[in-house]
Amino acid sequence: MLSTDKIKDLLSHGENKQVEFKRCTDKVSASVYETVCSFLNAEGGYIFLGVDDDGTILGINPKCVTDMTKSIINTLNNPEQFLPPMPITPEQAEIDGKIILYLNVPESEQVHRYKNRFFDRWGDADNDVSKHTYLVKNMFMRKEKESSENEVFPDVTLEDMDEESFKIMRSHISIHNSNHPWLSMTNEEFLKSLFWGKQRETNKEGYKLAAILLFGKEQTILNCCPWHRTDAIYRSMSYERFLHPLPTDPDIRYNDRDMICVNLIQSYIRLLNFVQRNMPDKFRLADNGIDRLDLRVMIFREVISNTLLHREYISSYTNKFLIFRDRVITENWTKPFQTGDIDINDWRTRTKNPLITKVFREMKWAEELGSGQKNIRKYAPLYFENSEIEIHSGEEFVFSITYRDPKEFEFAENIPTSHRQVGTKSALSWQQVGTKLALSQKEIKTILETCLLENSLTQIIALFNFSDRTKFKRKYINPLIAEGLLAMTVPDKPNSRLQKYYTTEKGKSLLCQDESD
Repeated sequence: MLSTDKIKDLLSHGENKQVEFKRCTDKVSASVYETVCSFLNAEGGYIFLGVDDDGTILGINPKCVTDMTKSIINTLNNPEQFLPPMPITPEQAEIDGKIILYLNVPESEQVHRYKNRFFDRWGDADNDVSKHTYLVKNMFMRKEKESSENEVFPDVTLEDMDEESFKIMRSHISIHNSNHPWLSMTNEEFLKSLFWGKQRETNKEGYKLAAILLFGKEQTILNCCPWHRTDAIYRSMSYERFLHPLPTDPDIRYNDRDMICVNLIQSYIRLLNFVQRNMPDKFRLADNGIDRLDLRVMIFREVISNTLLHREYISSYTNKFLIFRDRVITENWTKPFQTGDIDINDWRTRTKNPLITKVFREMKWAEELGSGQKNIRKYAPLYFENSEIEIHSGEEFVFSITYRDPKEFEFAENIPTSHRQVGTKSALSWQQVGTKLALSQKEIKTILETCLLENSLTQIIALFNFSDRTKFKRKYINPLIAEGLLAMTVPDKPNSRLQKYYTTEKGKSLLCQDESD
């Protein structure tokens, strides 16, 4: 039972996700059972009867206490009313001479319905989600003890996997451990050793969703997991200015965008390239006093890994990676371990997708549990002294980190009237790009067309009468990467011997513009 002081404390803080007040002075209303249902389906909580919406104790008619208690017990145990039944006995308490009833509702391991309707708890409200199939599916998904990455797809074969992604995985692993057992396995041996399973319903065997998300071809992923995508957007304005634009601000939806529907290995590379072309670089010496660290990469590879590894992939919620001139915000759907606003020093994580996470860790794209946030805390103040980190954890997980003072720049300087405006009437211009990069249209076009398929520097340089690799990179490759037309397959190691280059969506848009002319 709750103590009187505990009850008063709960009443004083008002209604929230786990506390609900019901007037109910002489009979039990249907809304009580709706709240019981939503609490069972969510995180549990307390329901107080005989209490007004503002927390004022009204009290229950003493003559009605017994009948109300029986009514609650009977309804919650009646499968025609409440399914599956849930035996909860109301407790009685006397506060300041007035009687109230309260129910301590646990978080259930099952999904419940009241009068054949599903209810879920959002904030301080009960919501009937019965007509929204994906919301009902999300509730069942929350109750699953196994991660959705273990779902088995018997019809997927090795032909549905992307060969290049296996090469990227092995190249990163070999840098750190040339004797790693995965390096000597065939693709099929590797997949079956880690990602082979059996469907519960049919006993059919096949590859798990984790394998498809990590190594699948784009169409394979969309067939098995149609909502998988990450929307990366850059807006050349402060976050506050985006939320509260001035009437004189130009109507620009975004300045750069990459809708990423590829597998997670390719997604990681594209997101890191997106960060590198839209955020300022800042270097410092490593602890050994010799190597240079790209602080931008050190921080945001952790942020990227987190938003990819801890997402719930069955959800229809689009993963978002948003860059503003002063902060980066990520949003993804998850099964929360902690809820509410969280201080990064108190941020506790658990592995949501252990199979996917294992591969990322072997590639050194993810740290051991807990190390990622330590790196963010360590490097964020070095990247921007006054950096602020905000975390809100729920089914929608939101991470925000500031990396620049928005007062450092004026809005008019932020959004140039150039080809980088996307969503406006202006389009990519060969003349503008060529002038800015000091390259001819023919030179730019040759490199971009060559890199429609990934190519090494040796393969690219062979097309030009050029002998000095360093000067070639400085003159051609680096400007194209900085402009977002070209990207690296190994962005966190620019000088890797395994480095290749590919044309970005922005580069492809430029080529298409040429064709339409």
